[in-house]
Parts: sequence; C-alpha cells; structure tokens
Amino acid sequence: MSTMVPILTYHSLDDTGSVISTPPAVFRAQMNALWSRGFQGIGLGELLDAWDRGHQRWTRPVVLTFDDAFQNLTDHAAPVLRQLRFRATVFAVANYCGRTNAWPTQTAGVPILPLLTMSELRELTGQGIEIGSHGLTHAPLDRLTPQEAEREVVESRSVLEAELKAPVPLFAYPYGAADPVARALVRLHYRGACSVEMGTARTDADRHWLQRIDMYYFRDLELFRLFGTPLGRAYVGARALGRRIKRAFA
Repeated sequence: MSTMVPILTYHSLDDTGSVISTPPAVFRAQMNALWSRGFQGIGLGELLDAWDRGHQRWTRPVVLTFDDAFQNLTDHAAPVLRQLRFRATVFAVANYCGRTNAWPTQTAGVPILPLLTMSELRELTGQGIEIGSHGLTHAPLDRLTPQEAEREVVESRSVLEAELKAPVPLFAYPYGAADPVARALVRLHYRGACSVEMGTARTDADRHWLQRIDMYYFRDLELFRLFGTPLGRAYVGARALGRRIKRAFA
C-alpha cells in the first residue's frame, strides 16, 4: 500500500492567470499526463478508507481536490474526470453556494467568479465527486472567536449535509489558517482535513492537517512532466521550504 500519496490542490479553472487559476487546457493536459503515466485520480475519502483498511486497490493513487467549488468545474473538470474515470473532492463554502467568491476576506487580484449551486453540487456527487466543507463564509479560522470558529466549522457541515442529503465528513481550512481551538473543532467534527502545507500526505501524518501540493507551482507543462519523479519531489520540497521561510519573515 502507498504510504505517501500526493493530494493536488486546484481552485478555479480559467484563463485569467491569477494565483488561484489553472487554464482549462493545462488542467486537461495534466490529467491526461497523469492517466498516461498510470496514476489513478481518487477522492480524499477513498484514500482515508484505504489507509484505515490497510490495503488499497490502486497502484498509483493521486488525490484530486478543488477548493471553493467554482462553477467552471462543471465545464472543465467534470468532463475530463468522467472520461478518465478519475474521482475527486470539492470543498464548498456553504453560505456562498450559488453566489460568487466575493467573501469579505477575499484576496486582492483574485477574479470574482460564480460558484456551484447546491443543485450542481448534488449532480457532481452522482458522478463520483465527493463534497467537503470549506467553511461557512471562507473566514480564516485563526482570526475568529471560539464561537465564530465553531459556527464556521460545525454549521457549514450541517448546511451542506441538509442540502446535499449526503455525509460531509471532510474539511479544508480556508487560507490554510487555524489556531489550536479551530483545529480541535475540526478534529471533533470531521474525519479528515486538508491544510495548505506544501508536501505529500503520509499515512503516519495528522489526518486533520494533511499536506497538499498547490498546482499553481505546476502550471508549466514541462515542469509537470517531473511530477512524481525524484526531481519533482525535490522541487516540491524546495517550494515547501521557500513557503516556510516566507511565512517566517512575513
């Protein structure tokens, strides 16, 4: 069984060139490259199931995740995933479904785009895509009172489960931000959660602070050819170190 599995992070599939955007043509090429090299795209819940059982049916799994639940996923991700028989996890912002990503803490320079409706999310669940929570309003949990954090963590799951009529046991921290109180809440109410810490997920890691690989760093297709190779892993390690240094001096 694979003890180290990459979890890839995507946001919007568009051509704006923003820090959260992957061009649709690049995404399609990346997925085809993964398939041609024997990777199997799965959802996060499937990975946790396999780790709990101690065995898996895939030879080369890679977890595909999409934060924010942009509506362009239906046009550019869903058809490609269906064609390749890949699955994925989409983390939705519960109170913004069917609206745009113009939440109060939105970063400058990020394009404001429509998000999937609850009905569209339900349709995706029938196509092998699982839905997780990305909070109620995409608020950074480390800036909230304990009561506000509880609302973001707990109520977001309740809202999504009521609308989707399906369990929502997975969480992704907005902006990768959380203090000990928020992390304890997520641990109490979810099976697993994704951070924005750069790296490869491991069976012996904290399942409520799983590392991921931000695909912003692999938008160059020549660079993406290194993905999954020793050189590619070294590149991810270097990027992770760079991000830690940047945070230390921020």
